[in-house]
Amino acid sequence: MNDYILGIIFSIGYISRGRLIFKNKNKYFLEQIQKVCGNNIYEQKDKNNIQYVLSTKYFNIEKLKSIGWNNRSSDVRKLPELNQYSDFLRAYIELHSRFDYSTRYRNKRKKIKYKALRLRIYGNKVLIKDINKILNMDANTTLKSPQNEKNNKTSCISYTSINEIKSIFQYIEKRPYFNSFWEEIESKLRMPIIV
Repeated sequence: MNDYILGIIFSIGYISRGRLIFKNKNKYFLEQIQKVCGNNIYEQKDKNNIQYVLSTKYFNIEKLKSIGWNNRSSDVRKLPELNQYSDFLRAYIELHSRFDYSTRYRNKRKKIKYKALRLRIYGNKVLIKDINKILNMDANTTLKSPQNEKNNKTSCISYTSINEIKSIFQYIEKRPYFNSFWEEIESKLRMPIIV
């Protein structure tokens, strides 16, 4: 098992009846897990949407817990201790980030608006705090002030500097990766500003 697959396990895995369960609308992530454990992937309807599910007893849950893994709904979730985080964060960011455009002002007095690209990374607030530090050290981003959600468990960090966004993706860019996600990155970086 590599750090990329570990990133998927930390991102979407949870325990049910002694089995590790993975669900996602993108079959690709479950196929990565399947390469390790060999279990079948099946489809499940969820509110008229199809999602893919893989259930396995292959992974030693106690061993995963010993490196910091816990259920997605846990109050506190930390990153595992790894030598480097680029592969792990590639999986995590592919699963728990979003691109959108935020409104900004060229000239506040004249109220000239434009829209600029923004990357947001979501997750448990302890995990996001750790990711913030790693991206600061390894991808040369500035430390962000996470925005906490009302549930006080989850938060989000936002990157609006095109240079920082590029730096993050240069840091995590390797294979394997989820093609659709990286195609969206390339497309959005070609048009980082909408006037």
